[in-house]
Amino acid sequence: MPIPKPGADSSTRRTLVRERVREQIRQAILDGTLQPGERLDEASLRAWLDVSATPIRQALQALELEGLIESAPQSHTIVATPRVEMAMTNLQAVGVLLSGVSLLTVPSLDAADRDRLAGLAESVAERLTAGDGEGATQASGRYFLELIDRCPNPVLVRLTRRFGAPLGFHVVHSRDGFSEVTQTLTDAYARLGAAMRTGDPEAVNAATLSVFLIAPDGTSAAPAPMTS
Repeated sequence: MPIPKPGADSSTRRTLVRERVREQIRQAILDGTLQPGERLDEASLRAWLDVSATPIRQALQALELEGLIESAPQSHTIVATPRVEMAMTNLQAVGVLLSGVSLLTVPSLDAADRDRLAGLAESVAERLTAGDGEGATQASGRYFLELIDRCPNPVLVRLTRRFGAPLGFHVVHSRDGFSEVTQTLTDAYARLGAAMRTGDPEAVNAATLSVFLIAPDGTSAAPAPMTS
């Protein structure tokens, strides 16, 4: 019988190229290299990524499903422009994912882990109090990325990494829409820090939900952000 040659076959190579291209464009959007509303010209992408048009088109289709790309047939493809009126919806969707991560992860943390995470949560509150929105976003990101890294459920980790980052992109670029609830968020992060120090998974989960403006009964814990 024929003996397969070692190494990936052509279909695997095509998949790897498509995934690499998707991840490169995705990361450029998430780190701000590509800004909301920026046009994604296929020729420029081909020159940058040094690949043919096919994996670029496949990658853009995948990123559109994630909500990072917007396209109009026969017209243009651009980096998605977050809408302030959707800020609360996106924030709470992230919160549902991360509250699950918290519930499953907190029991596995030791005292040193909890103290470090509590310090990050408390630093978010401090930065919000000081009016440092960018610093608060960075501290919050470090807190939740560490929590995700330690989550023992690989399925939840995969889902959170796949969809949490695009949702977070929309939240971050709608940050001005939360100016009316800054004090609410500040208090919520302070409670999260205190809950993390106790190591009680239920208390951390409740505080996590409050960070994402979700009340215990599942309703919004704050009015919708302003749209103008």
